[in-house]
Amino acid sequence: MIVKKIEQLFEIVDELKLNYPKKEFTLDGRLVGDIGEILAEQIYQIEIFNKVVKDYDAKTEYDESLVQIKTTMKDSIWYPRDKHPERLLAIEVSKQGKVKELYNGETSPFIKYLEKRKRNESYNYYTITKGILIKLNKEVDEKTRIKKRPENR
Repeated sequence: MIVKKIEQLFEIVDELKLNYPKKEFTLDGRLVGDIGEILAEQIYQIEIFNKVVKDYDAKTEYDESLVQIKTTMKDSIWYPRDKHPERLLAIEVSKQGKVKELYNGETSPFIKYLEKRKRNESYNYYTITKGILIKLNKEVDEKTRIKKRPENR
């Protein structure tokens, strides 16, 4: 039974790779992120990079601001401890493929929040819950928000 399910997973991944060649869709932990990036590109005015670019996943189509995209299907995202991207787009993807925006814009609210947290230096990433993301999103300067495509407004 499990062998058949694994085969089906790989068939789905192969189909995703054919339809969205910019992404790898590997089952080693990158799958959720790759799915989120493709969905974000469909909803927001961003262009996903064709190759890996250190610390960034995309740029805005209207002013070429660099964007880091974080996707979750659980309760939190991982955020790098030592790098603060220009713009951050954090989304939640449901099992039905629906996207919920958790955070969108410049990262200064994040930096202020992280400076107040106790640091456990043994990890390279912070875990930020959806609730914190939504709260911090209210502090984002509206001018820095990544614009949605007209059909998604």
